[in-house]
Amino acid sequence: MTTYYKPFKECHAGEFIAYWEQFYYSKIPDQVYQANLNVGGDLTESNIDILWRWKNERYGIPKIAPTKRILPEINTFRRLPVITEEAEGNFWQKASTVSASGITWQVFIFHIARPEDYPILDQHVMRAFLCLREGHVYLNPKQISSPCRSYSRFRTIYYPYRDFFFKLMKEGSCSEPKAADRALWAFGKHLKRLHRRDGPLVLT
Repeated sequence: MTTYYKPFKECHAGEFIAYWEQFYYSKIPDQVYQANLNVGGDLTESNIDILWRWKNERYGIPKIAPTKRILPEINTFRRLPVITEEAEGNFWQKASTVSASGITWQVFIFHIARPEDYPILDQHVMRAFLCLREGHVYLNPKQISSPCRSYSRFRTIYYPYRDFFFKLMKEGSCSEPKAADRALWAFGKHLKRLHRRDGPLVLT
């Protein structure tokens, strides 16, 4: 079982989520993001505009147009009753047209297509995951900073985090994926503020 942390002490998964998600913040409220995921229906071009601005206004805006170009494929992938590895690999090829090497952006395409199946990935949640798994803090995780130019690398980097994310939800009796995401994001950001260099976790 994974050991989770609050300041100065270990805690169980439910406490970890409840404590850390309160420190999450976003310029565009999560309610706007949730509404524009349009769960149960197809994504629209308007949804794409808002979702990328929510994700990262500076770097997301240039990705709006290429994402709109693959919108039919996004909605087709969204409607699949079962995701096979072949279907996922084909969809990665489409996602890589939006970002040829950035796994954070590739995962976001997967996430907006199927938010319940593909949790968001970024430097903060990856830092949190690696710390909880290894007890070591990496300020700039190479899993995020190094190029992702193949589907096999996508799976190698993303799937360990994805499996961990759903394990955290299960251990924490968490029914809302975004709550787990908020907690990991806030914990990971805290780790970057706390540590000036890569090294073992400091409980403070």
